[in-house]
Amino acid sequence: IMKKSIILIGVLLISFVLMASASANYTQTIEKDPCDGQSEIHTIPLLYKFTQPPKPAGDGTLTISIRGDYGGSGEYVIIVVEGTTLGTWGGNSSTDCLCALQTTTFPISKEQISQWRADGVIEVTLTQSDIVDCFCNRSESYPCGIKNIVTLDYPGANNSLPMQQFMKILGFGQK
Repeated sequence: IMKKSIILIGVLLISFVLMASASANYTQTIEKDPCDGQSEIHTIPLLYKFTQPPKPAGDGTLTISIRGDYGGSGEYVIIVVEGTTLGTWGGNSSTDCLCALQTTTFPISKEQISQWRADGVIEVTLTQSDIVDCFCNRSESYPCGIKNIVTLDYPGANNSLPMQQFMKILGFGQK
C-alpha cells in the first residue's frame, strides 16, 4: 500500500506540472537584421520560424516591429504567414533611422493558428520593399540600425495527461 501511495503522489505531481505548462500562453519573439552585414537589402524574404507551437485555446496576435529606412511611403515590409499575405507595414514615419520601433499588431483567429501550425511550424516571412536601404547600419549618425521583429502570441490549449488511464495502469481505481 505504501509503495502505491508514493507512486500515486509522484504521478499526481508530474501531472500537475505538465498540466500547468500545457495551458500556458505561447509567446515567441524573433529578431533579425534584414541587412545581415550587407550594404544593400535585396528583396529576399526573411523567414521567421515559430517552432513547436501548441494547439491554440483561443485567438492571438502577430506583432510586427520595424526600425530603419522606413520613412518614405514606399519603404515597408510585406507580411506573409504560411502563404497568406496579411498586409504591409512601414512608410509612416517622417524620418528614417529613428531608434523607436514602428509597431503594428494583426489579430489572428484560433482557426488560422490551427491551420498554420498543422505541420508543427508557423512560418512568417517579411520582405522589404525594393527601396528600403541599409544606410541606417552604415553610419555613426544612426546608432540603432535596422531591425525587424516578429512576435507570435496566443493562449495554448490544455493538453493534460489522461489521469484515469494512468490510474488504471498503476492499479488504482476501477479495473
